[in-house]
Parts: sequence; structure tokens; C-alpha cells
Amino acid sequence: MSETTLTKTKRKTAADYEAIADQLLADMRRLDELMQKDRAEIEYLKAETARLEAENRVVLSRLKAMW
Repeated sequence: MSETTLTKTKRKTAADYEAIADQLLADMRRLDELMQKDRAEIEYLKAETARLEAENRVVLSRLKAMW
């Protein structure tokens, strides 16, 4: 890094770091909320898949019985 770059950078204050930390925490909370929604959707899709697989087994059994 050149000296001119170092002199142009603004020193961060405690308030700057606190604002950055607050933003990071807000981002983490938002991501956690999204993750929880994704997990709920995954569980729903697993249950739906199991239901459809069971339904398919019933249909296949009926078809086999017809042959």
C-alpha cells in the first residue's frame, strides 16, 4: 500500500466500529430469519415428498394388481 493511500484513509472512531458491528448484527439476524424460513420450507418439502412417494406406491400396487 502506498503512503498516499494511507494518508487518505479516514481513521475509524469507536462510533464507526459500533455502527459497523450493529450493521453486521442486523445482517446476521436477517440471514438467520431467512435460514429459518428455508429450513421450514425444506421440512415441508420433505413431508410432501414422503406423501407423494406413499401415494405413488399405492398407485403402482394397483397397477401391478391389474396386470
